Amino acid sequence: MLRTVLGLTARVAAGLVSGVLALPRIADALEKLTPLAQALPQVAELRGTLERLEQLATFLANEMPEALHQLEAVQHQLAQLEPKIATLAGNTGQLDESIRVLAAALGPLQGTAERLGRLVDRLPDRKRRAQPLPG
Repeated sequence: MLRTVLGLTARVAAGLVSGVLALPRIADALEKLTPLAQALPQVAELRGTLERLEQLATFLANEMPEALHQLEAVQHQLAQLEPKIATLAGNTGQLDESIRVLAAALGPLQGTAERLGRLVDRLPDRKRRAQPLPG
């Protein structure tokens, strides 16, 4: 029994010695962990941000197929409109040319119409025609 107690005491003493010898390494490790401990509040803040990003990613994963479907529908509609828009653009050019021709033709006619109006105003029975007809 004394042997058992002595053996147990020797093992406890050996454990204590190895524990004491490990203290400098533990102290160094704790010093290295100090900056990490100071960063823990920032890590906690990042966790909330990461959770929000996860929620957004889940939302996008659910919504992206629908958005892609809608974009494909818009692309199809635009493809159908393209020839019509090209035709309208061609027609716009023709209309611009027609407007230029009409403006060139109406310029001289406007002066003629003004002179004709002044001439009609000078006619003798013009005043009788301007009066309202009996109803």
